[in-house]
Amino acid sequence: MAILTKEWFDKTILEPKSEHSIKVEGANIYYQKWGEPINPGLVLVHGSGANSHWWDFIAPLLTSIFEVSAIDLTGMGQSDHRDDYSPEIFAKEILEVAGDSGFFINKTKPIICGHSLGGYLSVHAGNFSPRSIRGIIMIDSPLRPASFDYTNHKSSGPIRKKKTYPNKDSILKRFRLTPEQPVKYPFIIDYIAKYSIQKANGGYEWKFDDTLFDKLGFGIMAKNGALELTCPLGYIYGEHSDLVTKNLLEYMKTKFEEIEPIIEIKDAHHHVLLDKPIELAEAIISIAETW
Repeated sequence: MAILTKEWFDKTILEPKSEHSIKVEGANIYYQKWGEPINPGLVLVHGSGANSHWWDFIAPLLTSIFEVSAIDLTGMGQSDHRDDYSPEIFAKEILEVAGDSGFFINKTKPIICGHSLGGYLSVHAGNFSPRSIRGIIMIDSPLRPASFDYTNHKSSGPIRKKKTYPNKDSILKRFRLTPEQPVKYPFIIDYIAKYSIQKANGGYEWKFDDTLFDKLGFGIMAKNGALELTCPLGYIYGEHSDLVTKNLLEYMKTKFEEIEPIIEIKDAHHHVLLDKPIELAEAIISIAETW
């Protein structure tokens, strides 16, 4: 196994890739692509307030067996913002990226893999797709019972309103993970932070649409569509995740018996991508190899 160092990271993010843009329901959708067309397809879906660059140092580790595309969902990254959002719209964006990537043409059916909010939306894409999906992988997306008490729930969405910062240094210093967790590799945080900002209103602002969750109706969005999947479902979570607690994990193991396999990433928190990117890539490959 490779060792995560600054030198390894700097080399990995330079792996060849291409950039693409397509229009879905009137909005421009940005995505990145790695790997060879001979391999089956994998679509990577980021979490709330994030973007496709969270996968820049993971996607190259998957190209031994996949051609990989990573999407910027609308309202985030370099994709357009919308007047309204819905799980169905996001599902269509994911599936259109898979289609534009050629993943449904003369290939093994694609896999969709998402982190946090991206995990829920990957499930929606699996349920929504008119074409067969090889499987869905959720990464630290908690599946909760109807009786779940949200009183002390830590949101994983960008709840703070945007403001304009006078310069790049001032906004980058304000970059925070949500939910917050220990930072293992500051150089990874610095990298994703620079892709999270844009010039606006005479200064710098975050790229995400801070009205997204109000428009989406996130609080009432159905998240247990995993029960309805007709394709395999794999699950990956961080050992120290604040969202996938021991009680929730036990519930998931009993309620969602069709989840196979379930993989714990040791010494990782909710943002598994940032804590253990190498181990995460290996877990994704190991799940794919069982299907």
